[in-house]
Amino acid sequence: MKIGIISDTHVVNPHNCIVPEWVRQAFSGVDMIVHAGDVERPEFLGELATIAPVYAVRGNCDTGSFDVPTTLSVEIGCGLLTVAHRAGTARAALSERSRVLVYGHTHISLINQENSLLVINPGSPTLPRAGLPASVAVLSVCGEEISAELKQRP
Repeated sequence: MKIGIISDTHVVNPHNCIVPEWVRQAFSGVDMIVHAGDVERPEFLGELATIAPVYAVRGNCDTGSFDVPTTLSVEIGCGLLTVAHRAGTARAALSERSRVLVYGHTHISLINQENSLLVINPGSPTLPRAGLPASVAVLSVCGEEISAELKQRP
């Protein structure tokens, strides 16, 4: 199973709800996409859904007509992927079955193994910070084995 992970897209223009081609390529063949919040335009989630089913959580900039939860846990075969926009909220939502923690908010990408928990912040494909390149992440699950890699805008 492959899972595309994205956050902090901050699409504010309704006429700009287009998934960048490099993100489409990075998410080629994924079974689902997880958005860790700060979408800003719900239409963008619909565009992501043309690639694969989308699971999303609300970010601090997602106001108005967003019908998504603050936290979410998704079954990934070997346990749960738990996601929230902020790291503290995601950690508070962890269960004993959580194998992957995903958060956004910082716009700073990272992949870190903490004992049996894989922690992922995909960064931002539109507004990266700390001098890092625009990025998303792809999680691979094969049986009990999980791994992730960052995909950067070329």
